[in-house]
Amino acid sequence: MRKIVAMAALALSLAGERSYAQFPAAPGTGPGLAETIEAIDSARVTTRILYVTAHPDDESGAVLTYLARGLHADVALLSLTRGEGGQNALGPEQAPQLGLIRTQELLAATRGYGVKLYFTRAKDFGYCKTAEEAEKVWGDQALEDMVRVIRTFRPNIVINGWGGVHQGHGHHQAAGLLTPKAVQLATDKSFEVYPGCVDCPEDYTWGSATNQVTVLDLERGSEMPSGYVLPLDELSSLWGKSWREIGLDAFVNHRTQGIAGFINSPFLMRPIALKREDGKSFDPTILARPLSDLAKYSQANGCEIREGSAERLSEAAKELSLAREDALSSRWTSASARAADAALTLRALADRHNQTKACLGNSNFDRYVEFDDARRRAERALRLVSGFSISATSDQAEVVKGETFEVNVTERCRPEIKCEFDDPEIDFTTGTTILEQKKTPTGAVTKIQVTGESGMRHGWYWGEAEGTPAGWVDQQIRLSGYALSVEEEIQHLAASSTSANRVPLRIAPEYYLYAEPRQRVVVLPGNASPFDLFVRVHSNLSQPQILKVVTADVPLDWSASQKEVSFEGKGDKYVRLTITPPKTIAAGDYPIKPYAKRELPAMKIRPYDSFYESVEPLVSMPTLTWEEPAQTVVHAFDIKVPENLRVGYISAESEPVPDALKMLGIHVEMLDANALNFGDLSKYDAIVVGVRAYELRSELPGANQRLLDYAQNGGTLVVQYQRDFAWDGKNYAPYPAKIANKPGDPLPRITDENSPVEFLKPDDSLLNAPNKITQDDFKGWVQERGLYFWSEYDSRYTPLLAMNDPGEKDLDGALLYTKLGKGTYIYTGIAFFRQLPEGVPGAYRLFVNLLSASRPH
Repeated sequence: MRKIVAMAALALSLAGERSYAQFPAAPGTGPGLAETIEAIDSARVTTRILYVTAHPDDESGAVLTYLARGLHADVALLSLTRGEGGQNALGPEQAPQLGLIRTQELLAATRGYGVKLYFTRAKDFGYCKTAEEAEKVWGDQALEDMVRVIRTFRPNIVINGWGGVHQGHGHHQAAGLLTPKAVQLATDKSFEVYPGCVDCPEDYTWGSATNQVTVLDLERGSEMPSGYVLPLDELSSLWGKSWREIGLDAFVNHRTQGIAGFINSPFLMRPIALKREDGKSFDPTILARPLSDLAKYSQANGCEIREGSAERLSEAAKELSLAREDALSSRWTSASARAADAALTLRALADRHNQTKACLGNSNFDRYVEFDDARRRAERALRLVSGFSISATSDQAEVVKGETFEVNVTERCRPEIKCEFDDPEIDFTTGTTILEQKKTPTGAVTKIQVTGESGMRHGWYWGEAEGTPAGWVDQQIRLSGYALSVEEEIQHLAASSTSANRVPLRIAPEYYLYAEPRQRVVVLPGNASPFDLFVRVHSNLSQPQILKVVTADVPLDWSASQKEVSFEGKGDKYVRLTITPPKTIAAGDYPIKPYAKRELPAMKIRPYDSFYESVEPLVSMPTLTWEEPAQTVVHAFDIKVPENLRVGYISAESEPVPDALKMLGIHVEMLDANALNFGDLSKYDAIVVGVRAYELRSELPGANQRLLDYAQNGGTLVVQYQRDFAWDGKNYAPYPAKIANKPGDPLPRITDENSPVEFLKPDDSLLNAPNKITQDDFKGWVQERGLYFWSEYDSRYTPLLAMNDPGEKDLDGALLYTKLGKGTYIYTGIAFFRQLPEGVPGAYRLFVNLLSASRPH
């Protein structure tokens, strides 16, 4: 059985050892000679460094790589958020779905850097402009979790990635302010992360007058930094690349953020320096404290070191040095024996200092952690030197309650190494029964029956990089006589004719439900009509089954038909339900919640024991699944839509806007390169250029004149927000217009979704036809008003709206237009791509007005 250990250092021994199917293995994460030498070198260094930043992709991959793989320090990255408030250059996912993808991207990057990864529960709610706003939204969770991570990882050095930054993104500013505060609170015995928990490692304080945590700021915005410049462009003798190059190779895993397009940016090539936040002189030797310094640390901490410990530390360091020489000469038997001796020495030292009465309380735990952390790193070196590997493979990707599956555990070592394996112990997060276990020449095959319920995987709510796996193997092994335990997650090899991916085992519900459409719009005023709801029911059971009821939980006075479905085994069945609303409904949002049940329910609401979960792969990363209750939301609101409105749409980011327009009955056609260059554009009432299209659609700049000609001849061209570097100076608009402010000023955007809106031209037709736009239309917005507004523009443009964030001047570049020949050219930075999927009525009405600009009113 898996043992829940209260020692944070022991929990850390398992971090970063799993394999993930979404990304290729990063250099430094495999079992080769170079990785083995790195592991030995890391066992000879005891410094622990925590690097704190606000979002995935904020980190300097070059710095992390140099510290972890150049200096061989034990390095962890703490990202306060998962980046769910950002953009997605890969696909349609936003909000928490994007956060899951960006978590995996950062995990892949950190494996390349060679560092661990932590998060807090802080929400990325999108761009904000002040640290005060960020801290208000985050509340106490971010700071509490930062203290928890410091007390768990117990760093000697904390790098404040946004230290001294007091402008720009509010999340960055807040991260810079909270980091030193968290370091200070980590020393405060009265500050409890988990109040009432006895002997929680997170409530052992860390940092004191005799064991100081040094806080360093990062300088990376200047060609001539004043601090200690890191030698990031030195070549690795193992890899033949510089630390910066290795870091950038891993950094490009941030695919949703389009990082690959910036990989040659001068910013990423600038020198980077470290300097103490307290202004004192910086000694760079503290970045890589050798193993022998543990004796000095213990004495400096006010505790007498046990007799002979300093000598034994020197012996362990010498054995590791000799093991390195042996490994380079492929003398694996000797290298394994020496690494085992070093690990055994460090384990003995940890045990001795855990039992000593010379130091009490927190100091005693500090000493134990230092020696045990050294032991853990020596054990990792021993595993690689011995060529030890283990895999635990399930014959099924998803298993359900009542059914059986097999797990094949295989393990191996170098043939010349004496390796002994106990029978593997298999455990799960839910109830299971071991039916049979057979030994094989390379391990064991275990037959298992699931007796418990399904559960979620990810650790979002606890600030973990990932949640607890559904199942894992505890393997006790002896390498060259040294006993240790290894834990391995159970995975499934999902193979098709074109790919093979290792995916985590999942304990699944017996049935999944998928509803289409996900949203529906009822145009008011008018009568609501019955409509079809299509439900796909997926069975995970191998035996024949009957679901007596497939129906939907609907609002009061609505009705839903119901169907019976039978299954011969695993597979899908499709059901068409008729949803009947009252003829007259009020404006609002109406959830329709499909569910399935084996027996007829006693009431016309969704029973608690019904099947209603939807579990679907994410488009941008299909090996990740998104879990939520199946649901269709009906948005009912007043809106006038001209008949037979035809729109051509130039999309670049899998935007949700086209589907939202189709729900209004608008005819939307997606324009590809051929349509842009050769198609008949005159058939469209309006053409919409999607967000960032000039940046991401390579054929668009060359077709821009055709779009301007289209507007000149009577069409409406609506351009949504573009980024400043892809817009300014390119002359895509008919008259001059610019997004960026003067250097050093923030880009024009409104982050407060409740920002007051002033109508500059209240009688203008774009604000009146076919829908009268009022202040009520700007209520209920989400995340932000808009971004990448025009900051400067020609006098021939007419601005329609002014808005401001609290304490700032009005911005009038959110929505502008000019008459161009017989038609209309419109630019808008308003975040329609966020508002329309949320069913915000005012955003729908305003967007329809823009599309209708060339229609007679």
